[in-house]
Amino acid sequence: MAIPKKDANRMKNLAREGKQISKISAEDFPEYDYWDVYSEVYGAGEQSAQGVKWMITNRLNQLVAANSRDKQDIIDELNELIWYLYENYRSNQKKLDNIRQILGK
Repeated sequence: MAIPKKDANRMKNLAREGKQISKISAEDFPEYDYWDVYSEVYGAGEQSAQGVKWMITNRLNQLVAANSRDKQDIIDELNELIWYLYENYRSNQKKLDNIRQILGK
């Protein structure tokens, strides 16, 4: 299903803010199928904070059983996921600071 650009941008913004894809689908866009929302969000490279947390947990569990060659790949992926969360957090903090400044005036 083709999703209008306005809806697609809103979906991506909600995911960027940390809202779960299932909630975006159910609460904000019930007219679209879950998988349409999922494809739109992940197709853009966006991930929810909870999704990244789940991925980190999964990779940590895999790390225990991995051989030494695979361990470095998992560690590199964990590093990327953690930096993604950190950069997303910093970006959200800046947005909140801007909102607070606007509301404070």
